[in-house]
Amino acid sequence: MLQIKLSGIKYMESFAHKDPQIISLSQGSLKVGGIPKQIKEYIQQMLNTDKTDYYTNTYGIPLLREKLSATLSKKNNVAISPEQILVTHGSSGAISNIFLALLEKGDEVLLPEPTYPSYAKLAQIAQAKPVFVSCLKDSNSSEVNWEIDIEKIKKATTSKTKIITVANPSNPTGIIIPPKILNELVNWCEEKNIYLVCDEVYDDYIFDGEFQSSTKFINKSSHVIRCGSFSKNFSMSGWRVGYLVAPQKLIPTLSAIQDTLIVCPSVIAQYAALYALDHPELTKTFKEQIHNNLILTNKMLTPLVNSGIISYKMPKSSFYLFLKNKVNDSTNLCFEIMQKSKVTIVPGESFGPSGKPFMRICYARERHILEKGLNNLLNYFENYWDK
Repeated sequence: MLQIKLSGIKYMESFAHKDPQIISLSQGSLKVGGIPKQIKEYIQQMLNTDKTDYYTNTYGIPLLREKLSATLSKKNNVAISPEQILVTHGSSGAISNIFLALLEKGDEVLLPEPTYPSYAKLAQIAQAKPVFVSCLKDSNSSEVNWEIDIEKIKKATTSKTKIITVANPSNPTGIIIPPKILNELVNWCEEKNIYLVCDEVYDDYIFDGEFQSSTKFINKSSHVIRCGSFSKNFSMSGWRVGYLVAPQKLIPTLSAIQDTLIVCPSVIAQYAALYALDHPELTKTFKEQIHNNLILTNKMLTPLVNSGIISYKMPKSSFYLFLKNKVNDSTNLCFEIMQKSKVTIVPGESFGPSGKPFMRICYARERHILEKGLNNLLNYFENYWDK
């Protein structure tokens, strides 16, 4: 029997679901008011027809694939065809299809860490071995510095390496892979016959620096696959709809895997995503709200930084802070914070072994909830922390 545990994110979130007094800063849902009402009103109209009542093509509804093709082509100045796109059950569904299609027993998946927990678990489900590659610079220093290290990745590569998977922008650090490093990574994968899977669900939340999507490489390389989602940019995490962009030759196999697993992605969610893409103005305030939340979070945590209790590198993107503290393993600390101050955050070990001394905070919340949660956290360190 496969031995696999619930991720630390979902485990901590489960306590918030059980106790209404607990404030969740754990799971990475965008909770700043929900999906715009115009999208919901459109879906209510759709429900008066039979368009959402039946199975649809496992590739995704044609109109959505065509719209994604046009949107991604324009945004990245490339020519992506609908035939290179598979609509999926969120970005996690996309990665599930990829791993099950490409991995064989004994293959290795390189995971530059900290990394999103599902990647390692999905590799295990596909009977492959997750290999963590720490990207923490100067681990003995009080200064936190995460950086994709191409030389470490090359050194970790073996004859069994089949896939390298990165979240760009990063969950949980908010770092962005520099274009030069991304280019080197693509070249390395092409040279070694390794697939590079880039999960880009936070590409609409860039606050500082230059972001380059892997989409531009898909027509140049036979080994690059880009994943995306409507969970973060359109606040549709509960609707479970995403997509992948890949070399066209891979799409039939990936769609066959998806057909076997789920038949087709949620039809209702696909129409909602199509409407959202046609009306980007409805969600343009999300990025501004999240950036303002980052500024607030940074300001409120400053006393803890100044007193040396925590340290972190200011993120350039996404909606997380990865906080380093003075303990070697933050798991017990996160539980104590939850028990004594009624706020959930995620132990850093969930994101890979080198994340043990860290904790992840999600600041994608309505402002009053975020403030209350952060005040609870400050209250813990003021009243309970062993100074």
